[in-house]
Amino acid sequence: MRLIIIALLLVLAFGMAQAVPLQGSDGNSTVVLFGASRTPLDDENATHEILKVDVGLMGTENATYQLVDADNNIYPAGLYKQLSSGKQTIWFLTENDCLFKLINVTPEGGAPIYINWWATPKGSNNNLIVRYYGITDWLINSDEQGIVVQVRMQNNGTKDLIVSPENFTLLDQWGWPYRPTLGFDPEIVGPQNATVDRVKLGFTGVSLLSRPAALAYDYMMPDQILIDFNQDYVPLSDEVVYGANATKSPALVKPLPAVAAPVSDQTVADQSAASETVQAPAKENTTSKISSIKDKVAASRARLAATKESLDKKTPDTNETASSNASNSTSSISA
Repeated sequence: MRLIIIALLLVLAFGMAQAVPLQGSDGNSTVVLFGASRTPLDDENATHEILKVDVGLMGTENATYQLVDADNNIYPAGLYKQLSSGKQTIWFLTENDCLFKLINVTPEGGAPIYINWWATPKGSNNNLIVRYYGITDWLINSDEQGIVVQVRMQNNGTKDLIVSPENFTLLDQWGWPYRPTLGFDPEIVGPQNATVDRVKLGFTGVSLLSRPAALAYDYMMPDQILIDFNQDYVPLSDEVVYGANATKSPALVKPLPAVAAPVSDQTVADQSAASETVQAPAKENTTSKISSIKDKVAASRARLAATKESLDKKTPDTNETASSNASNSTSSISA
């Protein structure tokens, strides 16, 4: 039990500390977003996933949350996890591979605070553009981490390019390199074309003390591409969020109902029911799909055990590896 508690604390400490913090204030309360990560549902055919956002509140104890995606769909918070010293983890049930543009945080007794979401980091050289879509799964046991990230590549040159997982390296905060152990099939990308879908890279055997800090393409080569998670995560511009000719306006998101004190390990079903503006599909299933953090932790541990067993069959000499399936998902990419 002690090892499980330590592992969970490490996830909370390292799991989302990978972006430039975003913040906003209504003059009385301040909200800081430290990072976000995605977790798949246990059903491999699920069209939704869980987004966990690490939040800090100052000047207030409670707040309500709405997340807005690029298509103006609005997602209410599905679960609050109270931490200490004003920190919270907020869980959202969202469609797979959503791109977000705005979060609305309304402190208890305060005015709505609108914070532009992070832009999608990208890096490039003369021939290739790599976009990084973040961590899509994070598995952990008492000895190691398994981390899955999502990317998409676009050929910006004049010749075909062959891209494969072997081109990538994950670097931790000390610059230690980790090579992928799972990933997509090699793909030939024609000039001015992109990979068919977003693709996933799995890194296993990652030290518990390592925090993902950068992703490199052709690491240590003359034309390497490096995406620095601490510097390249920047907020979206108002032009992107509100439109080229629009002014920043709260009309994009309607006010939330009055704040009720969040309870640890309990879903906020009444908030979902009260918000008539929610457009996210399957919102009725929010309560049943993320009913408690304890259930989710148990499910993650079960998924880790199953994945380890599957990997053991493939690589008998590596019998303690934590991993995650690296399946493709669909989205669009811009240069």
